[in-house]
Amino acid sequence: MAIATRLGSDDLYRDPFPIYRRLRDDEPWAWSERLGVWLVSRYDDVVFVDEHPEIFTAHQRESLAERAMGLVMIRTDGDAHRRLRAAVDGPLKRRNVRQRWSAELLGIAGELLARIAPQGGCDLVRDFAAPFAARSLTRVIGLPEVTTEQVVEWSGAFIAGLSNHAGDPAVWRRCDRARAEVGALVAAEVGTGGREGSVIAAMANSPLSVEEIATQVRLMLSGGFNEPWHALTTLVWQLLRHPEIAWDVHEDSGALDAAIAETVRWLTPIGALPRQLAVDHHAGDVTLRAGDKLLALAASANHDERKFGDPEAFDPGRPGLGDHLAFSLGAHYCLGTYLAREQLRVAAPLLLTRLPGLRVAEPPEFTGWMFRGPEALQVRYDAVRQV
Repeated sequence: MAIATRLGSDDLYRDPFPIYRRLRDDEPWAWSERLGVWLVSRYDDVVFVDEHPEIFTAHQRESLAERAMGLVMIRTDGDAHRRLRAAVDGPLKRRNVRQRWSAELLGIAGELLARIAPQGGCDLVRDFAAPFAARSLTRVIGLPEVTTEQVVEWSGAFIAGLSNHAGDPAVWRRCDRARAEVGALVAAEVGTGGREGSVIAAMANSPLSVEEIATQVRLMLSGGFNEPWHALTTLVWQLLRHPEIAWDVHEDSGALDAAIAETVRWLTPIGALPRQLAVDHHAGDVTLRAGDKLLALAASANHDERKFGDPEAFDPGRPGLGDHLAFSLGAHYCLGTYLAREQLRVAAPLLLTRLPGLRVAEPPEFTGWMFRGPEALQVRYDAVRQV
């Protein structure tokens, strides 16, 4: 029997990579009856899907994303996508992130470190990475009064909706509640014109409607929260496992950028790119029909031995690292890339220098496949008394 035929989310949740390897070797274009999608697993094929929106459109009819959050930009193509992206793009450009937000990110990280430094140990996810990602994101969006707990709930609700293939009504009730709460806050903020330099302010000065603005904020609260804290926790863990790399990171900002790139290749926090067939397409000995849904498995592509030698190893010096697909490609290149990178560039060195003797107490357990990351990272360090 074909590997993918009865493959479901539960099979992939704990560790998808052995299954991805089998798919790459035996069924690079595979139909999953349970998921109701084609799974595309090889690097070159994932790139082909991402670069041909005329065949594989991002706009899916009856998509879970639209049901959960509204018509988000990552589910549009062409002029519709350019219209939404142009309204959001300004505050998240590389230069603006560095000039406007870097110092504020440093301040947020410093506040959180001041709380945990005297403890001598913590769960790095719960006590630092998640609140750092949440507070950073709400500042940039322009909702600074929103709490970490609210971000966690809303993000969890939207992500549950994105994977609610079974149509669980409890999931939709939770999602609808989050959708309404975010919409009300955004509407009030748009009414004031938004905080200076924020994403909401940029969108409030664009042709977008209030609901369109709220929809893009919901999108940012899902992937824009989880991806940075998953990647930050993983980066710190990998640096603690590889002290020679950590030393290079201390000495060279280029080494830090390479370690960040290798972290998101190795982990790939957002593991799949949903698409729908706009036309019939032949791939090898299979035929995909117009209307079929598809997942281009970026996480599998980033572990494809045909592209990256010894892909399970953590190697920031590997050839071709800049070709990783953690942030997608082309028109759908992740809007939050530069903010996520800056969060890691600010926070990781600070953790290594401000928590002396930082070491792993318990290795992390990684879960998930559409959104993958460590659930916790227990660390110890020499307690630092605050003066």
